[in-house]
Amino acid sequence: METAILILILTAGDPGSAAAGAAVAAALREQDAKATIVLPPDSVARLADRGLKDADLVVRSEKPIQATANDLKLVIVRVERRSVGTDKVIDVELWSGGRSDRMSAVTGTEGEPEPPAAEGARRLLREATHDPVSAAEHADFALIATYADRADWRGLIAAIAARSDARPRLLQVAVLAHLRLGDQAGAHTALATLRNAYPDHPFIASAAAAIESDPGGSDTLRDGAGTLAMPDSNILR
Repeated sequence: METAILILILTAGDPGSAAAGAAVAAALREQDAKATIVLPPDSVARLADRGLKDADLVVRSEKPIQATANDLKLVIVRVERRSVGTDKVIDVELWSGGRSDRMSAVTGTEGEPEPPAAEGARRLLREATHDPVSAAEHADFALIATYADRADWRGLIAAIAARSDARPRLLQVAVLAHLRLGDQAGAHTALATLRNAYPDHPFIASAAAAIESDPGGSDTLRDGAGTLAMPDSNILR
């Protein structure tokens, strides 16, 4: 018997956001009658059980990406209602399968944003993919982007080293991060790690080429390298 998905709904905490969260929950129950849907405060506790807190969702860290990549039956939704001038806005963000998707429902003074927010939440859940390969790839790119966007190459190297399940892309990026620091010896060590873990992977050739083209260990990853390459690319731009 297939296991039902678990949907944890978090809200900004104010009464308007709580009401919007309840409306989204009702819509998601209609979308997937088999899903287990949990609202605050229980959803906050269940999120904490997974080492996450609301702040991780607000700052869009890689943690919810990684959590939903590791557990393809876990869906996290954050709902917030706010006002922008005379407009009423409900923001809905959904993490599932190692990726996040976001929508906003906006109405003027005469309308209410709950109905379009509910429909938008249904669409996000309907379009969510739980493919393990794509989830793992999205999670890898989220981890890389977290550190690359702030040019924290040492942090990126440490984060990859801490991953016992690091896949080829992460190990290849570790080579490039060492080069960004001008650490030629570290790049060679990272290349050896990649070669030992995945001896026939094509990323070995591209990582070796990066080292070969940068014998002095200079800035192979130039300033502005925080922009992440598209998923079909092998390097950080």
